[in-house]
Amino acid sequence: MAITFEEYCDADLSLIRDYYETTFSHYVPDLAERIFVVRDANWLVGVVRLRDEEDYYHLCGFRLLPHYQSLGLGSRLLQHACNDLLDKPVVCQALPFEKPFYLKAGFTDLPLHELDGPLFSLYDQQREQGYQIELLVRQAQAPAYN
Repeated sequence: MAITFEEYCDADLSLIRDYYETTFSHYVPDLAERIFVVRDANWLVGVVRLRDEEDYYHLCGFRLLPHYQSLGLGSRLLQHACNDLLDKPVVCQALPFEKPFYLKAGFTDLPLHELDGPLFSLYDQQREQGYQIELLVRQAQAPAYN
């Protein structure tokens, strides 16, 4: 395997859209997102999408092809993305079975009262509809200089 991690910087998001649609998720291309990918040689095998909100980044999409899961690639891709976003915290919504993965990656519980803006409204609406989603945050870290 020739694995590489990088930020996807092409304004043509058709590759990302096609990837999401092959993994059974609908995706509407959004130039306001920062996108990080993992490739095996030239094949796209994983994507993390983060929307830049006013006070935080919202992790709004994370997909890894099934046969690349349980190899540590998802963790490495998430770390790569978060390490590139040191200026603001990263907020995500996790299903109960996903929570241990995010906790291991440095996320912690985020009380709803500490959140505002569009993500608060979305989460509150999902909670009222009975979704069992938990809010998590990975705090921004100041870069270490030697």
